[in-house]
Amino acid sequence: MTRGLNRVQMGLTEEMVEAYGETIWDLSHNIQVRVGDPVRELDWEQIEAQRDGAGLADVQIAERIGLTREQVTHIRLLLEHRKFQRHHYHRLYELGGGRRFRAERFVPVERRASLDERAMALRAALKFDPDEASRHIRTGRWGAATPAKKLRALAEENGSRLALDIGGASFDWDETLERALSLASGLAERGIGRGDTVAIDDPSPASLLLAYAAASLSSAVLCPVPDGLAESTLVRCLEKVSARASITGRGGLSEPRPPALETVAPIDDLTGSFSGLWDEDAVAGDPLAILFVGLDGGAPRAVVHNAHTLLAGTEWAVARFGLTAEDRIAVASREPHHALVALNLALFSGAALCGPDAGATVAVGAPLPEARLTLAADAGCRVWIVPEAQLALAASPVAPETLEPAPGVSLRLVAGDDEIVGTAGEGALELRGPNLAPSYLEDEAANRSAFTGDRWWRTGVRARIDEAGTVALLGGA
Repeated sequence: MTRGLNRVQMGLTEEMVEAYGETIWDLSHNIQVRVGDPVRELDWEQIEAQRDGAGLADVQIAERIGLTREQVTHIRLLLEHRKFQRHHYHRLYELGGGRRFRAERFVPVERRASLDERAMALRAALKFDPDEASRHIRTGRWGAATPAKKLRALAEENGSRLALDIGGASFDWDETLERALSLASGLAERGIGRGDTVAIDDPSPASLLLAYAAASLSSAVLCPVPDGLAESTLVRCLEKVSARASITGRGGLSEPRPPALETVAPIDDLTGSFSGLWDEDAVAGDPLAILFVGLDGGAPRAVVHNAHTLLAGTEWAVARFGLTAEDRIAVASREPHHALVALNLALFSGAALCGPDAGATVAVGAPLPEARLTLAADAGCRVWIVPEAQLALAASPVAPETLEPAPGVSLRLVAGDDEIVGTAGEGALELRGPNLAPSYLEDEAANRSAFTGDRWWRTGVRARIDEAGTVALLGGA
């Protein structure tokens, strides 16, 4: 329950209020539209059919858009307070949203930990445009889906199907969920969980899958960094995101550790005992992953994603590429953003992850000779995958040279003098959509340079777009 909790305990920022507020207002009991009088007539079928128009309870809104019920209640009450200019709403905090107070659901305030300053900074980086957020929620491109929920569904529906087959490691979806819960439990035993950043430089797809699922289960934030970074660069990355733990494949750090870093260990050393029900699953609005840009010599920029932005377009891509549970997906690249795309495609299709030399049918990031389908920027089925906006553009396997935007992604072209050319022609490509991270973490200079005043992202790429919407990338802008 929300009684007595503050925003930090709920993990709620003003940016979230701005992004989701009007959508919650429109979905709540504040706006009710009902045809006829099915309630008086006890027409239960019509009552259910008109459910959205009659307004949703807070818990129903939370389940739909991927926030916690507490966050929805607070945002709704805050909007009501601002719109009605009433000052007694905080006294009725638990009474709104169509749900009664239940003592057994009440969590005393003193038992609710507050998120620290760094965790709140990650949430503040998710500064979405309110109109864009509303559009993505109403069109279903943002919902309640998370990697943890997809993993749970795979384990429940087809748990014995192969999930991963790499380098002698082989386990099914049931075991994947078990191992992810064990890792989440092990991190929790070390005090690492909601809002904490866990870095990983272990290149094994098995480790990355388990760490990604564990983060989604526990509301932690995963920060994958490329394998083979110089130790000084790795330390800078860990400092940038204030990582509390690092899952490593290199055996430790010889340089002084960043102040926040408490644990550096291989993944097997971080697992714990899991018993009972795990009820800490993240919601889709929580920060989930941090990806780095500019590790090739420039100042590294950190991109914060939640499940909304990471999963948007994945279902479309699975259908577009014809992926099924019979496929075997290999990551043929050292880039973490390619690996996350592969993980999401596996979670949405049920396909198994495998090594580059283990009979892959789908390769992500670079070509593999035996793969029937290569998802890469310059080979096979062309897919434009970048840390800021994963799966924003993809070709069809039957027409690999014709890139098209994912559903909800808008494109425009800009001339050298910042004049908008339009949606067809040639120029610098700008983009916005449901899979775009809205800012760089605590980097105002980069944000001013990369984002326009109306929240379009300057991709840094020149493109040609024809009247049919087909995109040809022409190189750096």
